[in-house]
Amino acid sequence: MASSSLLLLSRCRYFLLKQNIHRSFLNQKALLTTSPVIYQKEIFLENEQSSSAQPKRRFRFYIFSTAAGALIGTIYALGHVRKHDGISPEYIVNSDLLDRQAMEKRPVPPPVTKHVTFNRSPLKEFPYKLTLYQYITCPFCCKIRAYLNYNRIPYDVVEVSSVLGREVKWSNYQKVPIVVVENEQIQLNDSNLIMSAIESYFRIPTKTFKDIARLYQPVIEQDKGGNVAFNYPSKYFLTEPLEDSRKDPGKRIQREKSRRDADDESSLFSSKVTASAKSSPRSENRLIKAVSGIVGGGKSNDIDYDRIPNDQFKLERKWRQWVDDKFVHTLAPNIYQSITESINSFKWFSQAGEWEKIFPWYQRFFVIYGGALAMYAFSGKLKRKYNLKPNVRESFYDCANEWCKAVGKKQFLGGVRPNLADISCYGILTSIKGTQAFEDLLNNTDIQPWFERMTQIVEQQEIFSLFCAFFWLLSLLVSSMLWFAVVPLRSELAFAVPFSVIFQEFFRYLFYLVIKRAETALQSVRLQELAEKGMIFDRFAVAYASGYGYGLISGAFAIVNVLSDMAGPGTIGISGHSQDFFLATAFLTLVIILLHTCWGVVMFTSLDKIGIHRFAGPIVVLLAHMLFSCLTLSNRSKTPTYAISLVAGYVLLLVMIFYTFALKGITFNSFRRTLTNHRRTTTSLR
Repeated sequence: MASSSLLLLSRCRYFLLKQNIHRSFLNQKALLTTSPVIYQKEIFLENEQSSSAQPKRRFRFYIFSTAAGALIGTIYALGHVRKHDGISPEYIVNSDLLDRQAMEKRPVPPPVTKHVTFNRSPLKEFPYKLTLYQYITCPFCCKIRAYLNYNRIPYDVVEVSSVLGREVKWSNYQKVPIVVVENEQIQLNDSNLIMSAIESYFRIPTKTFKDIARLYQPVIEQDKGGNVAFNYPSKYFLTEPLEDSRKDPGKRIQREKSRRDADDESSLFSSKVTASAKSSPRSENRLIKAVSGIVGGGKSNDIDYDRIPNDQFKLERKWRQWVDDKFVHTLAPNIYQSITESINSFKWFSQAGEWEKIFPWYQRFFVIYGGALAMYAFSGKLKRKYNLKPNVRESFYDCANEWCKAVGKKQFLGGVRPNLADISCYGILTSIKGTQAFEDLLNNTDIQPWFERMTQIVEQQEIFSLFCAFFWLLSLLVSSMLWFAVVPLRSELAFAVPFSVIFQEFFRYLFYLVIKRAETALQSVRLQELAEKGMIFDRFAVAYASGYGYGLISGAFAIVNVLSDMAGPGTIGISGHSQDFFLATAFLTLVIILLHTCWGVVMFTSLDKIGIHRFAGPIVVLLAHMLFSCLTLSNRSKTPTYAISLVAGYVLLLVMIFYTFALKGITFNSFRRTLTNHRRTTTSLR
């Protein structure tokens, strides 16, 4: 390296010296032509001085070129050595010692920010207490939350600061999620390993969880700088522990026999059905149903893993890896596609994670705006790294359609129940549920029916109907007090009905204000897709439940006395009254329940909007309620015409249904597409 630098500098010096000689020659020629006698002596002296200074300049050039070459060679050698050291790391053999040292540094008790419990027992017995270290919107953390929520395993949450990461400084594994099994002080890293380890315990319970954790030993690499990298080769596999570490080793003989019988049964089944699947379109549905029955096992909450064919496990591993290697990489470029969308995404992250309660304001401000700009700039690099299309939405839609094609006509990829691949795909999608990219995904792909089925089976819904029914009872109480106070008009039902309608709608609006006031807590529950005691908040679901609760309690009070009279001892029509009274009352009760359901959705949806619908919706609800209630007064005449109130009620119901669809932005094409997707994903049960 030094010799090449010296040669380069010598050539440069030779070129410059040649240029100077040429220039001095021209000057001498010009001087000789003008005055050769006058300047001849001066030219001679100048040439003599330049020839004597030439050795000194050459020596300085040699010294300079040697020093420069040595400096460049030293820098290159040091860089090459460091690069070589990074390529050849040192492997750590005793990973248990590393884990014990890390657990000794861990703060006890951990800074828990949330306790998650459920009001129903877990799907499978899991006697260990778990603590989850997470970022609330990390796709891999959302995957773990979805898995624990699906199995209803209680756990504690420690929210990790994305700026400082102080909550995981004790760990050699500096990523999230991290799950700690508190009973035995075991640290589990990587979302796929956590799911596989717990699922392996469900498959064959062991005496201690360490017997499962030993089957997922990592390959740990450490360079000379002290940086540690973890790799888990078996993270996608469900493993079987040793015989002496199992809780019930004696049952293994029976399990092996059942497994051999299941293999013989599945082989016989496949040979019979494969040929008929080509000839009849219904045979494919029968095949799906039969395979789902094998996967499902016997009891609803007890999965018989021994009866699951190996092809199902291979399919599950394939799509779990596909989610991590392909689908998840399309999320970030889509939610950080523009600066505005990036800032909105980070604001949603702050709201979802309740950062205002956990982190100081300056950290939130720096993460939201600084992180949004950084991720917007970084999204272009991700787009090139993973070879996404120029319009990253198209790559996002392609992955979603590829997943839907893999699910096919089944309810889930796992059949009648979601498998680990279903939960993985669902988990990463919940991490972007509040963004514009997620709304575009639902509107432009066929993934919505599958996602809604996953939401229903993974998340535990809580209905607010009884709470809203209490508000209806309060309106009835106020109406009764007014009726009792106005003594002269007690016998006039036409006086009580309008005020009763006004009080009912007032308390419906009051119920909306109560929910709005509690939105801060409830909204965080909805955004985290996880709630204490299994409750998930959804504004549309609350609107629907409030209307249904109003209608249910109203219908109950309307028909309970009629049912009591129907039991006897009176006879219908004995005093010349209509014999259609009971039948008309039943249909009127049905229509008032459905109308209250629509009115609840219209009231909540309108009040959430901005503009004319904010005022038009409540007015339409009040007028429609008043119109129907007043029309039922015609049924009190001596010759009642039930057809007027019945026809008007059901016509009004159709009008309210269409108005509700219009407020929710449901068009005819979207409604038809939903019906098409529902028929496509529904198999015949025979």
